[in-house]
Amino acid sequence: MTLGVIPLSNNLLDQIAASVLITDLSGRILKVNSCFLEKSGYSFSEVLGKRIEAFIEGLEDRDDIMAEEEILLKTKDKEIVPQQIFANLMNRTVNGESFHIWILKDYPMCGYDPLTNLPNRHYLDKKINKAITRARKNQSLFAVLFLDLDRFKFVNDTFGHSCGDQLLQEVSYRMKQAVGSTHTIARMGGDEFVCLAENLEDEREAEGIAKRIIDQFSLPFSLKETELYMTTSIGISLYPFDGDEADILLTNADSAMYGAKKRGRNQFAKAKAEWNAGSFEKLLMESSLRKAIKEEEFLLYFQPQVNVKNNQITSMEALIRWNHPDLGLLMPGEFIPIAEESGLILQIGDWVLRQACQKMKEWLNDGNVPIRVAVNLAAGQFLQSDFVEKVKRILKETSLSAAHLELEITENMVMNDVQTAIQVLRQLKELGVYLSIDDFGTGYSSLNYLKEFTVDTLKIDRSFIYDIEEDPNSVALTKAITTLAHDLKLNVVAEGVETFKQLKLVKQCSCDFVQGYYFSKPLRYEEAVLYIQDFATRTGT
Repeated sequence: MTLGVIPLSNNLLDQIAASVLITDLSGRILKVNSCFLEKSGYSFSEVLGKRIEAFIEGLEDRDDIMAEEEILLKTKDKEIVPQQIFANLMNRTVNGESFHIWILKDYPMCGYDPLTNLPNRHYLDKKINKAITRARKNQSLFAVLFLDLDRFKFVNDTFGHSCGDQLLQEVSYRMKQAVGSTHTIARMGGDEFVCLAENLEDEREAEGIAKRIIDQFSLPFSLKETELYMTTSIGISLYPFDGDEADILLTNADSAMYGAKKRGRNQFAKAKAEWNAGSFEKLLMESSLRKAIKEEEFLLYFQPQVNVKNNQITSMEALIRWNHPDLGLLMPGEFIPIAEESGLILQIGDWVLRQACQKMKEWLNDGNVPIRVAVNLAAGQFLQSDFVEKVKRILKETSLSAAHLELEITENMVMNDVQTAIQVLRQLKELGVYLSIDDFGTGYSSLNYLKEFTVDTLKIDRSFIYDIEEDPNSVALTKAITTLAHDLKLNVVAEGVETFKQLKLVKQCSCDFVQGYYFSKPLRYEEAVLYIQDFATRTGT
């Protein structure tokens, strides 16, 4: 077709406040207006005769384009500009030859996430549905990869939401680097993303995409001049094996993602039937947890800690239990991971801290020998910007002296943000709070930083104690940790001591304190009071 037969002059096209392209029926560009040239950055000679798909992403099947659809304009500077396309509004035939007119307008962004400029859930649903149509027609395979950042709430709680937004923008950039322009990355909301990977040869290709995304997280992110390492967990569902509808594919990929988290995070998992059941149970558990907070269904149990040198009980550790109305008494391992994922751990942690302080004040008011109450902290709880003020407030409200409160953190918690941890620990120490590092020896601590942590005690993880009777390596490690702690003027607690032989060995390793079933299992407060009073009577202390 010659340009002269098109009954629209350049002057007329240039007056239209939108990008206009005229193509033949095969999609070859015959005319464009100045608005398109300005927005795309190309000259007319660079687009003339080229196929429209070279400049617009989302026209793989031009016959399926609806009257109004969201597409992406690819500029000469390699930018992607969201546009709304009005397709095939005018099919004209001149001298026996037909042509199409395409009109592109700036998209109002309702199909795109304003923070990352990625497609949103609404746009993704349409993309998946079109992918299903193409895959059915071509008998091809595609994958849905559901991604969730591991412990993203920790970043928001610690650094603030502006830094969280900055992290999400950097994550979206790295994911696009890993996936390339062939596949689609969308943001579902929060810290959840989805990759739609089409025209795959086999499932191994989907796994390769997941690995490339995970590899993008191997380098640290910079937030507030702090280098922070993040990981992501990914679930993969495949069409047609794991579903033939968009919602089913997304649900199965989401469930597989939670399976990856359960297996340790920073990995991918493929959809399985059992993941769905697990996800449903998790949803029910999260709903029950919210109700449990309102209905005050939690209980505190207390386990005494014994000074093996003078045979005195010096503290008792507060341990949470959930008195579930249907399932009975639940241990922390059955609900704390879900509380951490859902963010409910902050409310639960505050309840434990306040309740433990109230019980210790009650203990002292009843004229009992002064001891401490120890409270385990969650990572997000410890690094909240107002955590020290919160501790001050709870101590004041319960009229408890800081000297009777012990806070336990894990080494992994402090290593996530060392400088902030050092500052928080120093502020807590200034309050007069007793500080312990729990589960020592199982995390990723740097001994170089240990001297900077203003803590009083290292608690040797029970994994070193349970086989100390049979394994000489456990004895050697226990001795090494104890020697290191004493050189740093720190006390040492051996956790999980259950037998007399274990007690004898940890004494030989010079541990200062012991906690475990050999002396007492965790007890309700009233039972703990009686036990400690009786212990003092029996030992004459």
